[in-house]
Amino acid sequence: MSGIAGFHYHFYQPPREDPWTGLFNHEWSAWPYHDWNERIAAECYRAMVAVALPGDDGATSLFEPLTRSSFDLGPTLHHWLSASAPDVDRALQHQVRATSAAHRVVMAAPLVHAIVPLATPTDQARLIAWGIDDFRARYGEEPIGMWLPETAVDLGALEEMARQGITYTVLMPSQARSTRAPHEEWRDVAPDTLDTSRAYFVALPSGARMTVVFGHHDLSHRVAFSDLIGDGGGLAEVMAAEVGAREGVVLVVADGETYGHHHRFGDIGVAWATRELRETHHLETALGEWLRDRRPTDEVRLHEVSAWSCAHGVERWRSDCGCVTGERAGFDLAWRAPLRDALDWLRESAGSALDRELDHHVRSTAGALLDYGKVIAGEWSNVEFVARHQNRALDDDERSRVLEICEAQRNLMFSFTSCAWFFADPGEIETSIVLRYAALALELTRRTTGRDFEGSFVTRLARVRSAQHDVAGAALWRRACEGFRTSEVQIAAGAAAEYAVGASFARGRRGTWRIDYGSRDGDQVRVTLTNTRTLRKFTFLTHVTLGVDLGLHVDISDTTMWRRVGLERLGRDVVARVALARLVAPGSSDVESALSLLAADLLDREASRDDEVTLVALASTPRYVTPVGEAAIRRALLAVAARDRVVADRQALGALASAVGLSATFTPAGALRVSH
Repeated sequence: MSGIAGFHYHFYQPPREDPWTGLFNHEWSAWPYHDWNERIAAECYRAMVAVALPGDDGATSLFEPLTRSSFDLGPTLHHWLSASAPDVDRALQHQVRATSAAHRVVMAAPLVHAIVPLATPTDQARLIAWGIDDFRARYGEEPIGMWLPETAVDLGALEEMARQGITYTVLMPSQARSTRAPHEEWRDVAPDTLDTSRAYFVALPSGARMTVVFGHHDLSHRVAFSDLIGDGGGLAEVMAAEVGAREGVVLVVADGETYGHHHRFGDIGVAWATRELRETHHLETALGEWLRDRRPTDEVRLHEVSAWSCAHGVERWRSDCGCVTGERAGFDLAWRAPLRDALDWLRESAGSALDRELDHHVRSTAGALLDYGKVIAGEWSNVEFVARHQNRALDDDERSRVLEICEAQRNLMFSFTSCAWFFADPGEIETSIVLRYAALALELTRRTTGRDFEGSFVTRLARVRSAQHDVAGAALWRRACEGFRTSEVQIAAGAAAEYAVGASFARGRRGTWRIDYGSRDGDQVRVTLTNTRTLRKFTFLTHVTLGVDLGLHVDISDTTMWRRVGLERLGRDVVARVALARLVAPGSSDVESALSLLAADLLDREASRDDEVTLVALASTPRYVTPVGEAAIRRALLAVAARDRVVADRQALGALASAVGLSATFTPAGALRVSH
């Protein structure tokens, strides 16, 4: 039998980095994990790399479903894996490179999970080019297939993909409008009448063509939303029967997180089904391999614009179309259009100002920005990039200006991440993330062009209202950005604090910042920061005062004025490292011991503001909080509560108390209370 029955996995997580530091933020809702990427990696990604399956002889062996399937891995997720789960990343790299041709297994994806049909033609080209750069840097070859975010597609997106060498993509049946076999008339189709056993081609206005394979409508839905994946053998039989005697395709398309995260042990079910399809039913299961020698003869016309998660084209990402996830009582979607309008305005206004400034320094603004994807992917160094594109010899300040402009453009692009519009309320983390990217883009635009667009942008957010949190416009903007904006002063102050409690263990790199410590001048230490993305340098004089217990503050000057930075403004990662040095030993990573010692201390004294900040920081640090660590956190919280005082850091301590099951001790007034 020469048909194919297989799976396409769409692996994706939104960017979770702090735009100002490049560090990955803690998320209380993922407890006891540090963030949702950590949690899903534990439940899904590590399992999917190699699944233990019993054989006919009773022996257990490892089966690698990704090497026998089709998948795409969103670049933002892949970046996280390489930084925070290198074991998974290394296994993926090894498995993909070990296959006969990596691009037959893996499909590329645009660098940013943006709705491509809603992007400008210029941004479409960058999204696709930067995704190809990322793929090439990771797998060592050019991709031939590309997954579009939310499968959102129009002819313009397909034209750009074809122009950049992409030959096929995967869509869902609801996106097809009509089909025709050679020399036959067009026939209208619906999701339940489209023959998904065939590969099709889309004839593009340029004369190019794009191959399209459609996921199986019913099976894809049942795998994602029912318990079909629980019986791998039964699923394989159903898929094989669908293929029948034809040389056709049965492709189950679902989020990769379906297998193990959304459906517990789904990784075992899909691995079993894949093995059965290959070994028992003798079917090909890797889409790219199956397409290698096939040129579709049937043609398909797509709806003018469409996506797999919206019944109204791409309205989910720009209007109140009714398609929504996470709705609650009193919600509305009137905020979607003004958010899109505000970001479109910012993209045009700030983007134009940035382009004009960049034009003073490079031979081609468009060419330079298209090539910036190679810097993001790590193919080129930022120094090499500037040298290739500069229109004259540039000094260090001008070189940094070029890189800051490119970073501003990158952050503008990330501010269109589709997750911002996907859920019911703009006050949640997904929309907050894109607003933070917009905030950094605004800062970089102000620094490089002298133009300040923030006030006008925030004014345009006036109709973006969070029903759940009862904030809109400027208040929503502050809620998203305050507490996350991090200045060079805070970065340097944090470095000085680490140096003060353990000089030899102070970090030389924190996220996207390189840190150098100069000679002491009495009690002062010189700290020099270099932004590794822009190469911009900042130098400060610092003086650290260690107070009683865990109290600490930093006095810092950039030679113009001195200012004081308290412990709570240094960043949780810094606070945790300082606490570990003071409670356990310099260079220690024993968070559980630090938590236990802090809890013991708080039994004998009233908690200060710095104690509360430290407790939250230590609880936010581990990739996974063990039962021992959680018990120490509970003891510390109860010790704070026993003092019967209003807690200073109500929001942070409240979230921590809820995570460890002490939310009932939080009164509406915001104080933790326990019975004496």
